[in-house]
Amino acid sequence: MRRQIRRRRTIFAVPAAIGASSLLGLFLGLTGDGLGDLFAWLLVGLAPFTMAAVLLRRSPN
Repeated sequence: MRRQIRRRRTIFAVPAAIGASSLLGLFLGLTGDGLGDLFAWLLVGLAPFTMAAVLLRRSPN
């Protein structure tokens, strides 16, 4: 049981971090100006960049 809880935590940690960074980026994009806009672009762009990196790294079967 303990191992199953740890496995769930590790499985959902990265998607939760990507989601949180996207929400923070959207918030910064709406409220920030100047440097805030730069961080908003970086945080919102993290999700598609991560997906593209995973798809490119994946080996074809």
